[in-house]
Amino acid sequence: MGEIFLSKTIPKEDWQQTPPPDGWNDVDCYRIETDSGLGVYMADGRKKDNSGKRDRNVTIILPPWSDGTYHNPISQARTKATAATEHSLAVYVDNPGVELEVPPMKKDIRRALYRGDFKRSATQQWDAIEQALDSAGLGFEAVARVMGASLGAHIAAAISRTAPGEVYLDRLDLLETPGLNKEYKGAIGFLRFVGNFLHHYDDQCPEILQSNPCWAKELRKVDSKLTIAKLALRRTAGLACYPIGIIRHDITGTIIEAKDRKNPAIDGNTIMTILNGSESLISLSSCNDRLAQNLARAGLKVARFESEGGSHASQDNLGWWSSMQRQISQTISRL
Repeated sequence: MGEIFLSKTIPKEDWQQTPPPDGWNDVDCYRIETDSGLGVYMADGRKKDNSGKRDRNVTIILPPWSDGTYHNPISQARTKATAATEHSLAVYVDNPGVELEVPPMKKDIRRALYRGDFKRSATQQWDAIEQALDSAGLGFEAVARVMGASLGAHIAAAISRTAPGEVYLDRLDLLETPGLNKEYKGAIGFLRFVGNFLHHYDDQCPEILQSNPCWAKELRKVDSKLTIAKLALRRTAGLACYPIGIIRHDITGTIIEAKDRKNPAIDGNTIMTILNGSESLISLSSCNDRLAQNLARAGLKVARFESEGGSHASQDNLGWWSSMQRQISQTISRL
């Protein structure tokens, strides 16, 4: 049996005053379109004297709902911030069927999502990740960390379940995992979930965007509502299928399957970090506590964090995003 070896509240701060990560201006960023039909945004924050082609210093990032490597500058900024904060190569891969510049969602992925199965989409994403790593002269063995925010947390679980045999994860980070509330089951529950999901776009997101620090001030001009409107017209399946998949996905079961499979990418030594904001309507603290306890009982090492005053939209603030990662990494490194 595992144990929750850490439970910590990260104090509320003025995220607008957060300094840039060390090396922010030195990160090399570029986007590639892969043969799998998905875009990948690469940000290389590795120190030049430690950028060997076979080091285990790659972080895979899975996007929230409606995000993409081409149309959303917040996605690109998150990738850059992660690379700078961790001095790593950060690889941010599109979710199938969402990005405007890539093909629509395949029917088999759509059907799988209706069943709450993210493994088919994760397999396509691994194909894109492989090509991205190859472009950097790396292989799967370089991947040490996977993180997902919001929808990305569910996909991160599936990524760990479908990982190639060469992959071993030191960390699996789940940020603001949605759909954990049992009250969201059924038709009425699903409508409540969607309503809460959209709430931060109407009320919280503009304020959070405006409070981005000066080193990410260009994000203050991002129009999230306009982006959602464009996607709703051109990528309807991409927007509609993922919330259904979230509600029907057994994320705990997927992660346990990942641990128990042959040649697993995660095991009892992998650190699972679970983070949510104390004010989040989408990812309640009580639900994240239950997720942490269930994973610990299954033999996983779990570090549980809560961002005081944080909400689901906090991830759109680069001060919050980089500060959370820095504080979590520093806390874990001292254990």
